[in-house]
Amino acid sequence: MAGRGAAEPDAYIPIAQVDRVRGLRGEVIVTVHADDPGRMARLERVFIKEAEGYRPVAIEGVKRLRERAVLKLSGFGSVEEARGLVGAVLFIPRDASTPAPEGRYYAYQLLGLSARLKDGTVVGTVRDLLVQGAQSLLVIEGVSGGEILVPFVRSICVACEPEEGWLTLDPPAGLLDLNLKGPGGS
Repeated sequence: MAGRGAAEPDAYIPIAQVDRVRGLRGEVIVTVHADDPGRMARLERVFIKEAEGYRPVAIEGVKRLRERAVLKLSGFGSVEEARGLVGAVLFIPRDASTPAPEGRYYAYQLLGLSARLKDGTVVGTVRDLLVQGAQSLLVIEGVSGGEILVPFVRSICVACEPEEGWLTLDPPAGLLDLNLKGPGGS
């Protein structure tokens, strides 16, 4: 398969997700899974996962849009073509990513980490990171089921060791109980 990347699951990391179409030329607005949406301007291409592997797509243009980016991708020249990208995750090869600055993390580094309290009590597993402007939220699957949303800020996430597989939380009183939603819960 010429032009396709290796299909190893860990060979590629998510860099952005397509939110919606913008304009009439097939541009798309993406949420960037990095601390700086401007990083998209340094990329020549992204990869789209398909059944056969990862297909490279050249980036023809990048504009910053506050906390997101607007991309013009090769092969998507109309609104109709770009609509097919909505919801798609864009990837880069793992070896192409630059290390995150000290104390910062890529979303892929946080997924799957065991979330625990300072006393060692396991709260759950990080299943997602919701990037929402200045403050991101960790989505933690609780040990007894349900979902816990925790702001990913230094005052609450006091230690993070992706290489070791865990992060330590020091939540304010009631935070974990406030948003715990179990099956059929509120």
